[in-house]
Amino acid sequence: MRVLVDLLTHFTTAPQEPLVTQVEKTPAPEEGTPINGRYVLPIVTGVEFPITSADYVLNAAGGIDGGDISSISFSHLLAMFPEFENIYFNPLITADHVDELDVSFSFLDPDTLDSYTPRFQSGTPGVGQMPTHTALLAQNDSLVAPRPGLIVSDEIDIIAFTAGATEFMLYWKLLDFDVSDDVRSEFGALAGQNTPAIRRVYEVDQEPIRFFAYISGDNGTSWTRVSLLEPVTLAATQAFRVAFKNTATAKAFLANFAVLF
Repeated sequence: MRVLVDLLTHFTTAPQEPLVTQVEKTPAPEEGTPINGRYVLPIVTGVEFPITSADYVLNAAGGIDGGDISSISFSHLLAMFPEFENIYFNPLITADHVDELDVSFSFLDPDTLDSYTPRFQSGTPGVGQMPTHTALLAQNDSLVAPRPGLIVSDEIDIIAFTAGATEFMLYWKLLDFDVSDDVRSEFGALAGQNTPAIRRVYEVDQEPIRFFAYISGDNGTSWTRVSLLEPVTLAATQAFRVAFKNTATAKAFLANFAVLF
């Protein structure tokens, strides 16, 4: 299940109440969906719930407040795993959400023991954040120590939820996009015809071979690699960071992520 949202109203309504234009079942991976003028708000895999005209993507203040579609979606995810009592999630919809990503953190890769800073693309905070288009860059193999695409979250304090936790579980949603050529025919039988560029979104494998996720309970001193929706045990902690790494030759678009604890 996923929601398609009007892009114009995402940026122009005051202050921010984007218009939901369509709710659909998640199509097969090979069936790309045109999204010119729209963006996809993914619902947690396996979750379905009614969405009416009263439901909203962002509240009147331009934020999420527990009653928005993303909050409802992730509350269903938490309910699916009763062994966990709390959830932190980031839907990466607004500039404030992207501000929760650390752009300068020195990440010590537990797999290679190389240290490097984040490499990802997103909108400029406060100016042009495009939902579902935060992307880990492709790996740069031209350096002596290759630089993968990398996203690292800020340290996330969980004191407001619990005095501490040892069990954690990560969820994330990856998407892919392509854009057809904008073609104008000047000659032959198709002279005068114009084919506009179409941007399409595709479902993809959520654990591709060159994509890695990590969690740290000691502010990045050490990292534990994690799999999608598989619990991991850390030393008792009151805060955590998560990281996502891409060593592939193409970008990996991270639509959202969540941590259950």
